[in-house]
Amino acid sequence: MNMRISLLCIALGLTGHSGLAQAETVELYRHLVFRESPYAPIRGIHPLTKHAAQQAAHYRFVYDDQGRLTEVSHRLGDRIIGHNGNWDNFIWFAPKVRIEYSANQEIHHYYSIDDTPAAAHGKVLKAAYQLGAGGQRTALQFFDAEGQPVESEWGIQRYQWQSDSQGRIIEQRFNLANEQVRIRPEFEFFEVRLTYDRDGLLSFMHHYGKDGQPTNNSSGAGIDRIVYDLNGNFVRWQVYDKDGNAVEGNEPMVHQGEDLYDGLGNKIGLRGFDRHGKRIAFSDGSYEIRTVYDRFGNQSEFRILAEDGSLAGHLRHEYSADGLQRQWIKSFDQEGRLSPSPALGGAAALQFVYESGARTPSGRRLLNAELGPFNSGEG
Repeated sequence: MNMRISLLCIALGLTGHSGLAQAETVELYRHLVFRESPYAPIRGIHPLTKHAAQQAAHYRFVYDDQGRLTEVSHRLGDRIIGHNGNWDNFIWFAPKVRIEYSANQEIHHYYSIDDTPAAAHGKVLKAAYQLGAGGQRTALQFFDAEGQPVESEWGIQRYQWQSDSQGRIIEQRFNLANEQVRIRPEFEFFEVRLTYDRDGLLSFMHHYGKDGQPTNNSSGAGIDRIVYDLNGNFVRWQVYDKDGNAVEGNEPMVHQGEDLYDGLGNKIGLRGFDRHGKRIAFSDGSYEIRTVYDRFGNQSEFRILAEDGSLAGHLRHEYSADGLQRQWIKSFDQEGRLSPSPALGGAAALQFVYESGARTPSGRRLLNAELGPFNSGEG
């Protein structure tokens, strides 16, 4: 059920013939639908009311009177916020995106938490979609602050899309040298065929390599299957070779990954299985990941469990009383003592430094287990 809040927006000089202001529609959601590709539109899940949004991290969607999405921002109350550890940032590059349209283009502009233009996903300030018949996306290019083509932090300058004979979306990605590149640096799929279900959710991704033929990558993976629950949460992925045989592959090196959620759509667990259904560790050695969220929806704890149930890693995130500023990341051992962490470069704590009244940190301090200055040679 969509929770729609209709507002009247007085757009400068944009009133209709009747002199009435054009209508905007606003929708509020706790989370975003998973997107493997920017081909898919930005969509929200877990709707909430305006009252609930005052005390919860959420996404604010704004639509124009033609039903076109014109703005998405990540907020807590009425304040724009950055990434808060909620796992929604997979293809979500900035705290705020504004969208404008022309006859054959859809232009995305990125903004900071201060609501000023800002580079995102590397040095990208603007993302320009080319639209085909019926408004279907056919290509995407990234541009920097000077309007010059630029690669994203994944080494991608442009995407191109078309449909194949089965109705799948063919996606290819290219760098500035016009070379085909991977879907992500750690994900060795080049050309892919994307299958979307009747709800518009990505259900299969087939790998077609660099020559347009079904291909296994170096891990033996050729197909990814993605499964969702009735709320739209991405709950499971499964890996197969190009012939449809179950394999353990891609970077996590499991056949099946399983995401666990609470009733608000917060991801609280992650675990992996082999092709026979046996629990196994991911390629980085973690057997299970568990996360905890504070009352605002900010991730407050990140725990990595070993196969015997012991803690292999434990990070706590501390925020200001209003939930708007992340102030600390601290690492703890099994006894609850501050302890060095590889995630912090060997430090035991990271403190974010803010100037008076500032929304973004002006600096960071790495500290040792005694909360003294950390030297990289320690330990």
